[in-house]
Formats: sequence, structure tokens, C-alpha cells
Amino acid sequence: MPSYEHRGKNSYRLTVETEAGINQVRGRERKTVKVPEGLTPKRQKEWLDAEWYKFKEEVHSAAYITPEKMTFEAFFELWNEKFAKKEYAPKTRELHETLMKHIIPYFGHRKMCDIKTIHIVTFMSDIENPEKRSFGKKKEMSDSTLSAIYRHLKRIFTIAVVWKTIPESPCDGLKAPKVKKKKVSYYNEEESAALVKALESEPVSWRALVALAITTGLREGELAAIELKYVNYDEQTITVENQKIYTKETGHILTEPKSDSGTRTLSFPFFMVDMLKSVRKDAILRAEELGDKWKGDKEHHFVFTTATGSAYTSGYIRGKWGRFIKKHKLKYIKFHALRHTSATLLLGEGVQTKVISERLGHSDIRVTLDVYGHVTRKVDQQAAGKFDDMFGSKIK
Repeated sequence: MPSYEHRGKNSYRLTVETEAGINQVRGRERKTVKVPEGLTPKRQKEWLDAEWYKFKEEVHSAAYITPEKMTFEAFFELWNEKFAKKEYAPKTRELHETLMKHIIPYFGHRKMCDIKTIHIVTFMSDIENPEKRSFGKKKEMSDSTLSAIYRHLKRIFTIAVVWKTIPESPCDGLKAPKVKKKKVSYYNEEESAALVKALESEPVSWRALVALAITTGLREGELAAIELKYVNYDEQTITVENQKIYTKETGHILTEPKSDSGTRTLSFPFFMVDMLKSVRKDAILRAEELGDKWKGDKEHHFVFTTATGSAYTSGYIRGKWGRFIKKHKLKYIKFHALRHTSATLLLGEGVQTKVISERLGHSDIRVTLDVYGHVTRKVDQQAAGKFDDMFGSKIK
């Protein structure tokens, strides 16, 4: 029958007897559980009985590993299954897999309780050295990758403490590797004018997509996911409800934006109305011409499609962008940098940072200020210059 004892407020310790070993001594496995609050005595007993039988099955099927015996690799698999799959998007989990290729060779075999702060320090020092690294190219590792590896380790150990697998995290007291601030790439006004000129000879679908990227700051995944139902021509707005991503595990899928602020409605300029309507008209004509050969999505009516009706993807946009700027001999920037171009041009025109932050879908205005600090300083100088115009000749 179930065996458990009261250990404190809502806390009970389950005990399961195990088979006798060669010394004929029976063993036992124990596990502490927290009973949900608000249960009646009868429901509480039913809940504890169910937990005990579940624990017994784990012990007897060898699925249960005591915390002190659990290796880092075993804990990571548990963390990934019970925590990460619920908390992180597929694209983020794919990044985790890459980071773990650096981490597992060093920590995988070690017991969780044996990993100390000095091991973290040694590991972070070793992976900076290409000769000591067991995974990846034998070249200097970027500070952003180093920081990502450390933050991932810290996340795992933080949950290990919460789950009482270890008493404290070996990352406590350590600082994440510093990441040098990178200068963002973008087109200035003259370069943007050259881009607009180059677009004149391009098909309307591509012309509209690039124009929309500059005027709204949407990411390529957000642009690829725009459906007809999210475009309001009368209000001149687009609502961002989804983004299109690709991972090896899922293929191309639609997901929600990575933060609440990513779901947003933003305005586009008047000249885009006719351009977007032309994109739709062009798609209808092509669909009629191709008939059964049209590859349009029957469930999602995407705004941007290829000549045969296939929906744009982030990879398709990036590849087409690379060929486009090479063809027209434009300065090389990534397609994502059109987002920076949009923000930079608006900041240069004196548009409030908060408005730009909301358009970009940033979770915090500090992100906007951090990324575009070089422009806000220029705007600040221009603002100060306004006082020269007001008072310069009057105050001496």
C-alpha cells in the first residue's frame, strides 16, 4: 500500500521499497512532493496515492534517477522535455541544440551535484581556445556565441535549483562574458534613394516587399507571414499576428511573434496601397493562367508569393535580396538591415523613439535606444541646436 509521511506544510515524502540485492538487504527510494492547496482531506489522500503509484512505477521501471546520481546530460534531456518545449519557440530550441554541442562533451558525463563553479570557469576559458574546443571550426569564437553558451548553462542550472536537483547553481556569482556592441548596418538617405531607383525595374511583388520592409521595419519572417486578411487598405494598416520560421525539426511553420509586443498593428504610407493592390491583382492573374499548376496555399492566403504561387519564406527573401543588390551594385547589407534603415530614417526625421519602438515590436524601449543610440545622439544634437535658433542672438 502507498507509503508517505508528512514533512511540513503541504509537503510529503513518498517511499518505495526496492528489491533485495545480493546482500539480501532491501532498499528504498524517496521523493518529496508538494500537495496542491485547497484539497479536502479525501482529495488530498487520492492525490498522494496517485503520486505514490506513479513514483513506484518510475522506480520499478528504472525510469527514476535520484538527483544525486543524475548526470548533466540526463538532466538536460529532462529540462528539454519538461521545460524548454513549453517555454521556448522551435527556432530557439534549435539554437539550444547547437550550443549543447559545445557543452555536452565537457559536462555531459558529470553528475549534477559534482559540477562546481571552477568547472564553469575552466570550461568558459577552454572553449575560447580553438585547440581545446571539441566542436565547431577551429577559429576564434565570437563574444556573442560565448555569452550565449554561458547564458544557456545558467538557465539549465537555475531550473536544476528550482527542481531541487542541486542546492545551488555553480553559475552563482559569475558574470556573463561581455559582448562588444556591434555597429548596425543600414542605408542612409542617399543609399535608400539608390535602392528605390533600382526597384523600378523589378516585378511588383518584390518591389512592394522591399518597400514595405523599409516603411514598416518588418522582419523577413513577418513579411513572409502576411495574409490578405491582415491588410486593411482603408486604414492603411497591417496587423502582425504570425511569423514564418524554419527549423530542421519542423520545416517551414507559422508561429506567434516571440514576444507580446511583436503582435502589433502598424500603419503604412499611402503609396503602398496601390502597390499592394497590384500585388494581389498580379497573383490572381497568374493563378488563372496556371490553373491546376498554381501552388497557392489553400488555407493561408499570403500576400507575397512566387511566380507559381508558392509562399515566400525567410530563406527565399534573403537569397533573392543577395542576388538583387549584386545585380544593381548596391552597398551590401543584410535584408534584416532594412529594418535598421527604417528606424534610422525615422529617427533622423525626429519621430519619437517610443513610436519607432512600437513599430519595430521591441519588448522594451531600451532595446531601441541601445541599438540606435548613434542616431538618437545626432537627433539630440539637432534638438539642442533648436535653442540656438530661439535664443542664440538674445542670450550672450
